Amino acid sequence: MSNKELYKLKKQLQLINETVSNDVYNLGEQFFEKIVIKLNKALDADYTFIGKLSENHNSVETLSLVNTEGVLENITYDLKHTPCQNVIGQNPCSYLKNIPELFPNDQLLIDMEIEAYVGVPLYDSKKEPTGILVCLFKNEIKDTYAIESILMIFASRASAELEHMKLYDSLEKYQKKLEVKVDERTKELNQKNKELESSNQELAKTLESLQKAQIQLIQSEKMATLGILTSGVAHEINNPLNYIIGAQIGLSNYFENHKSLDAENTNILLESINIGVKRISNILNGLNQFSRNNKNMDEDCDIHSILDNCFEMLSSLTKHKIDTIKNYSETVLMVKGNSGKLHQVFLNILSNSIQSIKEQGEIKVVTTLKEKEVIIEIEDNGHGIEKDILHKISDPFFTTKPPGQGTGLGLSISTSIINDHKGTLKFNSEPNIGTTVTVTLPLKQN
Repeated sequence: MSNKELYKLKKQLQLINETVSNDVYNLGEQFFEKIVIKLNKALDADYTFIGKLSENHNSVETLSLVNTEGVLENITYDLKHTPCQNVIGQNPCSYLKNIPELFPNDQLLIDMEIEAYVGVPLYDSKKEPTGILVCLFKNEIKDTYAIESILMIFASRASAELEHMKLYDSLEKYQKKLEVKVDERTKELNQKNKELESSNQELAKTLESLQKAQIQLIQSEKMATLGILTSGVAHEINNPLNYIIGAQIGLSNYFENHKSLDAENTNILLESINIGVKRISNILNGLNQFSRNNKNMDEDCDIHSILDNCFEMLSSLTKHKIDTIKNYSETVLMVKGNSGKLHQVFLNILSNSIQSIKEQGEIKVVTTLKEKEVIIEIEDNGHGIEKDILHKISDPFFTTKPPGQGTGLGLSISTSIINDHKGTLKFNSEPNIGTTVTVTLPLKQN
């Protein structure tokens, strides 16, 4: 090798080292452009370009194309009948001269007046061909070894950068598709939200209707419970009225037959009237407590008084048939709540106990105070409840009574009322032995 050739090779290597050092952080088209400019100058080429292979491997699109005057506009060309066809996916390929004669159908090279050609292939990490790095010369060249070696040095870096660009393009396309999907999904969700909002409005109207229906059902249940008591109440009011009527007749006869007043007999008759009036007063007081229609949950409720009122109203149903045993706590048991609603609960429980006793029986009520809780146990020896339905008895509309004799709402409403009072309602029953209902309520705090 002559001194001139050695000097030239030294200058080429120096220029390449500068290129590697300065462009190591450049990416994409900027990297390709600087590389081909430096290679074109270092290798004394007339044209240099980096090309990207099409998906069907039929054509190449230049990513950066330069000549001795500067950067040119990128082009796309078919590989058929070109020297590049012999490079793609193969080894470096060089033609020292006679390009027009060797490739007479490559009009592009003929128009560019190309005489010599050196090209190296580009591969991705999977060893698949991705592109080409080419130098074109208008004059014949004597030795291609140095040119091929230098191009191969840059081919690996160019291959990596080309693969990076493809990945970036794929990610960009995927991102656009994802944005379209997100936009479509957002529109769908907005539509669903509108439909849901419309459904919520319909549900709100339905809920309002159900709440109105619930109020009507509660009132219906109260009226049904009152219906059970009607005959007994009429009987209980009639008896004390007989006291009054009898006493009135007695007084009339007495005063008619005796002109002078007999204080002792008069007092007896007046006491009879007084007893009758008190019984009427007690019965009516119980009915008034039960039928009160208010939502006040801050009343002072005397549990013993409420139970006594309920027994008084139900006395005609228990007389001569059921023994009632009251084992009350010595402590006055007061709770905060609604007196009328608590009357409704205990009337319902006691009515169920009475109806469960077919002939003779017993109802026992025990009240205790335990750790600031009022506990009321109502126990009967009626026919009891089967275990397989015991868990259903407080469900709305569930009833074991014949059609027309119960709404199935009594215990459901009672459970709701006790829950409103922050208490609990529990049932324990065995068939043919009896049922125990336990009501727990918080004691009123001073």
